[in-house]
Amino acid sequence: MQRNAFTLLAIWFLLLSSLQVEAGLNPFSWFAGDDEEDVIALKIASPADEAAAASLLETGMAKLEDGNTGSANRTFKKIIKKYSTAKAAADARYYRGQILTTKGKWVKAFASFQEVISKHPNYESFDQVIGAQFECATALMEGARGRILWIIPGFRQYGEATREFEQIVRNAPYSDYAPLSLMNIAIVSEMQEKPEDAIDALDRLINYYPQSMLAPDAYYNMAETYSNLVKGAQYDQGSTRQAISYYEDFLILFPKSNYLGEVESNLAAMEDLLARSRLSLGDFFYNFRSNNTAALVFYNETITIAPESEAAAEARLRIADIEAGVKPTSGASILRKILTD
Repeated sequence: MQRNAFTLLAIWFLLLSSLQVEAGLNPFSWFAGDDEEDVIALKIASPADEAAAASLLETGMAKLEDGNTGSANRTFKKIIKKYSTAKAAADARYYRGQILTTKGKWVKAFASFQEVISKHPNYESFDQVIGAQFECATALMEGARGRILWIIPGFRQYGEATREFEQIVRNAPYSDYAPLSLMNIAIVSEMQEKPEDAIDALDRLINYYPQSMLAPDAYYNMAETYSNLVKGAQYDQGSTRQAISYYEDFLILFPKSNYLGEVESNLAAMEDLLARSRLSLGDFFYNFRSNNTAALVFYNETITIAPESEAAAEARLRIADIEAGVKPTSGASILRKILTD
């Protein structure tokens, strides 16, 4: 019974396919809407609509110049609603976004500018639109607050600022605003205590925009972000190694930077910390395991990592003790000293 039903269904499908060839009937296109040519036609405003929209735009601009922003805004909204595909609608969206920025409605203004980009990709003032979006995102980054019930100031909108900066990078990846936006994403992420997001933004800035004027700051901030993740010599040193790597890259790539002295100092501190972690491992094998061979490996690593550091000086003393046959202090004595200290 099921086989017969399946056979009938197959015959029905073949009949429909033949009808498609003979009469242009395609069962899969019944719900697809208009033909491609019709869709394209809908996207192009008629000459009459273009003229009407242009006339309204002139009216709106005159009102805006007279300081009547409320009436100008209503005119621009009328153009957008009635003549959304007309050339004048791009200007209407742009100027409406400008009005919203003067009122501190940064999120809505950004959305209006985004409509210019998405609906009018060939807009002549594209760079100005991106600049206006950057202004909106920067205002949110600097602490502009939303409103609760349109009256009470709400929470800071750092998350929205990040989303807007990311949108700017997508909108104009080859503009000067892209690396600026990535740097601001890193700054906002640090404000929100999200170091992983800051590292991601800085990594993209370094790799995609190595010639940017912000490249030195990106390397420096990356190193600082990793160094802030370091908990101490007793913990995993992955972040320490990353910080050292970016400090070293900075010194190689930007030898004339004003940050040079500070970077050298920070690099020395990170190297000393990494060296001290090796020293701690050497002490563990020397004092607690009586394994001089393993201890010597880590003491020598300490010296190699930071030969001029205090940790290296201590490692040399331990090596001298081992070579002189000095017995290590017992583990119990060390624990008692730690507890009493």
